[in-house]
Amino acid sequence: MSHAPAPGGKAGLRPQDRFATLVIAVLVMAVAVAAIVVAGDFPPTMLETDVGPARFPIIFAVALLVLCAILVFNTLRAPAAPPDDPAQAAPKASYGTVAIGIAATAVCLFAMEYVGHAIATPIYLFGLMWLMGRRNLIANAAIAAVLTALIYAAFAYALSVPLPVGSLFE
Repeated sequence: MSHAPAPGGKAGLRPQDRFATLVIAVLVMAVAVAAIVVAGDFPPTMLETDVGPARFPIIFAVALLVLCAILVFNTLRAPAAPPDDPAQAAPKASYGTVAIGIAATAVCLFAMEYVGHAIATPIYLFGLMWLMGRRNLIANAAIAAVLTALIYAAFAYALSVPLPVGSLFE
């Protein structure tokens, strides 16, 4: 068994990273298949030239399936990483951090009903950046504000989908 770096000079995958990547890819593939099944039940359009409401979810789901298949293939063919050197061990992400991120997502979705997208989203994004180790307060605030504005513009103007204003401000 070789411990040579992968093409491009990158080290191989640790067994737990390989397993985690495969689990995530399989879960995303399951969601994509579910999206295709659900989109198949969408009502057909009455116009012959209209593609119908199911077309875009199916296209995106198929793209997800293809990309996940590529991810699985690349993950399975990636070389194994050499054993960890305890002296140079990088800080490991904890399950607690993941749980906090998931809880923050749930709190953001709940809070959005009351305070709206414009308040809940930048606070959520700022908190996630902090949780992931980005400690620059000014940059975090600026990135959160810009991303919130981009999300709003994409949904409100490009897709004509209104985002929650919040019941406190209606």
